[in-house]
Amino acid sequence: MNSITERFVRYVKVSTASDPNSSTSPSSSRQFDLLRMLEKELTELGMEKVFLSETGVLYAKVPGGMSGDVIGLIAHVDTSPDSPGENVMPQFHKKWDGLPIHLNEGVQIDPDQCSDMLRYKGDTIITSDGSTLLGADDKAGIAIIMETCEWLIQNPSVRRPQIVVAFTPDEEVGRGVDNFDVNQFGADFAYTVDGSEVSEVSSETFNAWSANWEITGREVHPGSAAGSMINAVRIAGELIALMRSEEMPENSSGRDGFDYPLYVNGTTGHAEVKMILRDFTTEGMILRKLRMEAIRDCLVSLFPGSQIELIMKEQYSNPGEILKKDKRLVNFALAGFERCGIASREGSIRGGTDGSRLSFMGVPTANMPTGGELFHSRREWIAEGGLQIALDGLKNTLIIWGEELK
Repeated sequence: MNSITERFVRYVKVSTASDPNSSTSPSSSRQFDLLRMLEKELTELGMEKVFLSETGVLYAKVPGGMSGDVIGLIAHVDTSPDSPGENVMPQFHKKWDGLPIHLNEGVQIDPDQCSDMLRYKGDTIITSDGSTLLGADDKAGIAIIMETCEWLIQNPSVRRPQIVVAFTPDEEVGRGVDNFDVNQFGADFAYTVDGSEVSEVSSETFNAWSANWEITGREVHPGSAAGSMINAVRIAGELIALMRSEEMPENSSGRDGFDYPLYVNGTTGHAEVKMILRDFTTEGMILRKLRMEAIRDCLVSLFPGSQIELIMKEQYSNPGEILKKDKRLVNFALAGFERCGIASREGSIRGGTDGSRLSFMGVPTANMPTGGELFHSRREWIAEGGLQIALDGLKNTLIIWGEELK
């Protein structure tokens, strides 16, 4: 294995799934296992101002750099709780022939369902064994940043800006920068290394809200329920039925938004439904929230005597308008990948990153690719060549920032 692959494999073997039901930070103590490993490696590399906070944010600074804008690099240590993440066993599919990859438990990775996979025909594709996710989201980003730091320290003559790094917890449950100290970080601009195909640098994310429902019914013996029972489970079913199927995640793509019921639990007396709402425009998100309120009012009318509480909360916002004010962040990244021979484009993430919120905390942040796809699933994959392109693209981007400094 080359250096970046070795790093990546070492990191994915550390289980770090976040826990959406925990109120601690990090939400799972196992995230500290990787954070402390990285703290030790950063110190051994010779990084400055290495500091791990008690809430699980790790900061450091690369020695040297020119005066001017300070550029930050960010990745998150947690993996998604949506798929199993314990005991990840990386598999190497060398000289991949371009055909579907078959893993354990009937898991199949079909290149026809991936936008960029055939770019790596003949390369080595890295997957899990099919029983877990891989963890490329975002341990690929961590490996890329760590390799970049080592390269910068070993090549002090490279003309480049001052570089700071941060590794965050709980990005996958929307709390990655809840305890982030922008002053401790010290960046004027930043890149999250948390993207997908190498041809895209992302300047937009969804606007994101949660919509959680608490439904209280009335329990009665079913044999004598006529005119008395109020079935909270039935109300939950009607709630989902009232949503627009054409605006569910499985039926949307590109710049379409969606409403996603992702958790349902209940009994006759009480049920809960958890949803997330996503839209690229502020106007579209307003309409989605109004639609949720209209559904609530409809259900109250349909089921008199029930109690239906809808709690909507903002999770993050689209940073696109902020990044338009200074295009260097995106343009330098696009030019960096073009120096790798990659026809790159500015794009949008159908999701979010820590950078979504950081941009509104005073640190405009764009998102760089890692070279993998199908994140959050057992079909997750990344190519060795993709990792290398993402690493080279980031290095070139920092060089371009250095070339622009006076």
